[in-house]
Amino acid sequence: MNTTPKLVRLNLHLRPDHIDRLTTLACALGKKKCRDTRLAEAMELALTAGLSWEDDDLLDLARSDREEPRWLALGPIVRRPNATSILETGRRAQ
Repeated sequence: MNTTPKLVRLNLHLRPDHIDRLTTLACALGKKKCRDTRLAEAMELALTAGLSWEDDDLLDLARSDREEPRWLALGPIVRRPNATSILETGRRAQ
């Protein structure tokens, strides 16, 4: 039985240079796979590579809010009060 893992739809704010890089990666991935690829497929590839690092190593790359003020400029983070974490949903299914 072929089961496709669920995907989660996100509304993201990304830097233009990151979009350019992901677009280039998506095009290269499309050539490798001989089909059109979505930007999200390239993002998944980049996340897989980046998340293979230890958390401390990733956090060393973080810049201060003074260096990266664009994140503060977006305003407060609003989350639905009764939203269930994707991780919690997966744990319940096991």
